[in-house]
Amino acid sequence: MKQNFLIFLDFTKKLLFRDRSVITTMVVRDLRAQYVGSLFGFLWAVIEPLSQVLIYGLVFGFLMKSKPDPEYGTDSYFLYLICGIIPWQFFAQAFVLSASSIVSNSNLVKKSVGFPSEILPIIKVLTSVISHFIAMGLVLVAVAVTMGLSLYMPLFLVYMFLVIVFAIGLGWIVSSINVYLRDVHKIVSVLIMAWMFLTPIFYSAHIIPAGLLPLFRLNPMFQVVKGYRYAILAGQVLPAGDFLYLAFVSFFTFAIGGILFRRLKPGFAEVL
Repeated sequence: MKQNFLIFLDFTKKLLFRDRSVITTMVVRDLRAQYVGSLFGFLWAVIEPLSQVLIYGLVFGFLMKSKPDPEYGTDSYFLYLICGIIPWQFFAQAFVLSASSIVSNSNLVKKSVGFPSEILPIIKVLTSVISHFIAMGLVLVAVAVTMGLSLYMPLFLVYMFLVIVFAIGLGWIVSSINVYLRDVHKIVSVLIMAWMFLTPIFYSAHIIPAGLLPLFRLNPMFQVVKGYRYAILAGQVLPAGDFLYLAFVSFFTFAIGGILFRRLKPGFAEVL
C-alpha cells in the first residue's frame, strides 16, 4: 500500500506538471460553458449561494429561530450561514461534477490515445475553485463591513486546499466507478443532499445529542465548515485535533482515489 501510494504521488506530480496547459485550457472551456452566454455570467457564482442563504435564512433563522454558536463571535445568523454554505457549495459542486467527468468526456477517453483521463475530475474541481473564489469575495466583503478584518481570515485558504485534495480523491473514486456502474452519478446526487443536512451548516453543532456528536465529527465537512467559520468570523485557528483529522482524511481519500482510478482506468475505453 505504501509503495503504491509513493508511486502514485510521483505520478501525480508529473501529471500536473506535464499536462498543466491542457488542464488550464479545459478549465477555461468549462468556465465559458458554465457562465459565458448567460445573462448574469460569473455573477451566478454569487447569486446561487446568496439565494440559498436567503431561503435557508428565512426557514432556519426567521421561522425556526436558529442562532449561531457563541464560539464564532457573531450574533448574525446571516454571516454564520453564509460562512457555512459557501464552502459546502464549493465541495458539493466539485463532487457532483467530477462524478460524471469521465462519462461526459467519453470521446476524449476513447479516441485520444494516451489521454490522461486522471485530469478530468481535477478539471471539474478546479472549475469549482474559481466559482468559490468569486463567492468568497462576497463573504469577505460582508464580514469586513459588519465585523472588520482579521489576520486569521487567510486561513480559509488552508481549509480550501484540503477540500480540493479531498474532492479530487472522491472525484477519482466515483468517476471511475461510474464508468462501470452508471447509477453512481445518481447516487452521488442523493448522497450530497443527505450529507448537507448531516453537516452543521444551518443549525448549531450544540444541538446535536452528545451521544451522536462523535459520529457527526467523522464527517470531514464538519471540520471544514468549522474551520471557515473560525478563520472568518471568530478569528481563531481550528483545534489541532480537528485539523489533523481533516488533513488525514483528505490525503488518505486522495491516495485511495488515485490508486483505484489507475486500477480501473485500463477498461475505460472498452466500456465507454
